[in-house]
Amino acid sequence: MFTLHNPMKVMNENYVVTSHPCPMCGDTVTVRITSDKLFAYRQGAYAQEVLSAYDADVRERFISGTCGVCWDELFSDEGHCVDCDEYHEVDMPCEGE
Repeated sequence: MFTLHNPMKVMNENYVVTSHPCPMCGDTVTVRITSDKLFAYRQGAYAQEVLSAYDADVRERFISGTCGVCWDELFSDEGHCVDCDEYHEVDMPCEGE
């Protein structure tokens, strides 16, 4: 499930909606959707359908709130040692097997 915060009509059949704040940096994103997309959301449609005009990074903002920069930091392999399959400082030598 995903959440569209504060749907606000801006003109004709267009609305602006805001994402969750990113849990790491607090940033939000606001996008424009049509009334038929807002109706689909209220009927339980998936983010891929409601936010089809936007890329996966924007859709993820409405699902988890996590922005692309913070997502990359959370799921990067930096510090992952392929020799011992552990995480340690990048500049430290592996003390594993």
